[in-house]
Amino acid sequence: MVGDMSQTQIRLLIADDHPVVALGVQATLKSLVNAQVVGVAQNSTELFKILESDVIDIVITDYAMPGGAYGDGIEMLTRLKQRYPQVKLIVLTVLTNTALLGNIGRLGVHGLLNKASEINEIPLAIDRVSKGFKYFGKAVSAALQEHMIRPDADRVRSLSKREMEVLRMYLGGMPVKDIANHLRRSGKTVSNQKRIAMTKLGCSSDAELFQYYALLGLTDTPTPKTS
Repeated sequence: MVGDMSQTQIRLLIADDHPVVALGVQATLKSLVNAQVVGVAQNSTELFKILESDVIDIVITDYAMPGGAYGDGIEMLTRLKQRYPQVKLIVLTVLTNTALLGNIGRLGVHGLLNKASEINEIPLAIDRVSKGFKYFGKAVSAALQEHMIRPDADRVRSLSKREMEVLRMYLGGMPVKDIANHLRRSGKTVSNQKRIAMTKLGCSSDAELFQYYALLGLTDTPTPKTS
């Protein structure tokens, strides 16, 4: 259920499979007089159960939280965005991989913090998010800024317009056969364009392509070459 953050109290839900971390998060929130922790979950099962039964404004959740019925990581966050689009999400993670951090950010989360170094920034993140802004912690922002000026942009520029077109559709979940039908090309042609694009980007498998989706900049890229 979704609350109204114009009300006096911001209703928070904390989700982390480590009770000590959850307690630490709660301790950092003592300075927030307008916030109330109304639920604590240790996995995605408990997280969704609380959301179904209570009014929540902001979820503060660990990224890696295995064992629940709704998965964790990208899978769990995607479900949260789909089922509770008005609930604000602040994600805590120990991840430093810029590709994965970029993927989390592109899901549309409202806050992203490094659990190891930025847990004390949670009150500031809640304040900013509750006012309609996004808040990425200092370490996360620095990592993503470095990622944005990476040399991989040259690889992306090497893609032809048609290769880029095929990759965007494929990464968006469309099978090669459907891409071929949509673009009115043969399946063999589309497969070859996908293979050539992956070679240019240095990806040897579909799993690697998806893993480095954000790192390769395929959602916001320089204009590719015309073919």
